[in-house]
Amino acid sequence: MKAIRIHEYGDASTLNLEDTPQLTVEHDQLLVKIRDAGVNPIDWKIRAGYLKERMPSVFPLTMGQDFAGEVAELGQGTSAFALGDRVFGFAQGTYAEYAVAQSSTIAAMPESMAFDVAASLPTPGSTALQLVRDVVGAKAGMRILIHGAAGSVGSLAVQIAKHLGARVIGTATGPDISYLRILGVEEAIDYKLERFEDSVSEADAVIDLVGGDTLARSYAVVKKGGVIATTVQRIDEAVAQRAGIRGFQVVMKRNAADLTALAELVDMGRVKPRLGQTLPLTQAREAQQLSETGKAMGKVILKVA
Repeated sequence: MKAIRIHEYGDASTLNLEDTPQLTVEHDQLLVKIRDAGVNPIDWKIRAGYLKERMPSVFPLTMGQDFAGEVAELGQGTSAFALGDRVFGFAQGTYAEYAVAQSSTIAAMPESMAFDVAASLPTPGSTALQLVRDVVGAKAGMRILIHGAAGSVGSLAVQIAKHLGARVIGTATGPDISYLRILGVEEAIDYKLERFEDSVSEADAVIDLVGGDTLARSYAVVKKGGVIATTVQRIDEAVAQRAGIRGFQVVMKRNAADLTALAELVDMGRVKPRLGQTLPLTQAREAQQLSETGKAMGKVILKVA
């Protein structure tokens, strides 16, 4: 089968389309035929070696973790699915014609859902859902500031928070400001033109997808008893304690229940992923570069079949 693999850490030039052996499935696994694969920042961070201390790779490594496709083969203990079922979720090595997935990390696609939409959801959607619903506990009347609100995770977080009744303020810049207004944020703040703390105070929660100075300045805008959550770096526990707020560094957990919940929100029209460019598998280098350089206006998808 065809797959995009790397044999060492490095830049996008290390990505190569290769012929690889056919995969086999074990207990509680499925072989899935990949239709579309989602490109995530974690993909190029793994490729570049940024995560090698925490997540060491075994080479050659087939890239990618998000997919949408069809069940091609069933392992023992996978009675919840049938051959040909349209599914999406997580698998190891999804920049490929086929991948092996655990049954606990995939879900059925609604009939109305296109493969590119489904492939855009697993990592950013699960992250957004767990941030908004589980960590922040969004509910009617809550006021939530989201940094990086126009990105793949941020835009889904905005929509999920609004679905749960929260009032949302978002930071972005350039054309993304107009996009946030389309999503219905209460206030869209251009971080290149103004400091968010000049207009935001006593927020119930902050969701930070940017880190650095943005996170450091955010503790002061959360009201006592509130929550600050980030996916980017460690929380400064001393600062959070002095401010009387709870702080969380969030690492997304893969599970089928959240994928099903996301699919239902999309099917209901409550959530619409922001799709960017779709490129063929042969252009995986260009796809990762779009993500790595921040030039992707929306989710980058690799079309496999």
